[in-house]
Amino acid sequence: MNRLTLCFLCFVLLALSGCSKDRADLELFVTTTKAQHVAHIPAIKQPPKFEHFAYQAELLRSPFSPPSRELTEEVIDSSKNCLQPDLSRRKSRLETYALDNLKMRGSITQDNRIWALIETSDGSIYRSGTGQYLGLYHGQIVRILGKRIDIIELIPDGSGCWTERISTMELTSE
Repeated sequence: MNRLTLCFLCFVLLALSGCSKDRADLELFVTTTKAQHVAHIPAIKQPPKFEHFAYQAELLRSPFSPPSRELTEEVIDSSKNCLQPDLSRRKSRLETYALDNLKMRGSITQDNRIWALIETSDGSIYRSGTGQYLGLYHGQIVRILGKRIDIIELIPDGSGCWTERISTMELTSE
């Protein structure tokens, strides 16, 4: 035998000589520990009983898609003698966005007239001037300053009439 094999056999014999068959003290420790430390595991709750639900709205609009423009049009009672928006005018592209989804990105002057540059939530930029409309509530631009746009919106009051609300849009440079 070579020297390496002899060393290996000696090591194995020494390792095995340390093991004995008497494990009584170890078994006593395990049984006393198990007796003293009883784990309390709460019972698993029964799952709720399954009730089948038949979906009845296959032909209706999906709740995860926005309503079409026709469904959100205002119904105006023109018999009342109060402030009403002009629904006969053609709506602009910026009137399909809420004011929260529009940002003023700058202003330009051309032929002594100031124009506001307005960015939509989809990244398009539009040039708007005084008198033009934007927002969902018939908002009309009444004044454009270098860093601000003043807008008058018509808000329904619930009784068929409309009230004016002044809103502003500040220049943002995000």
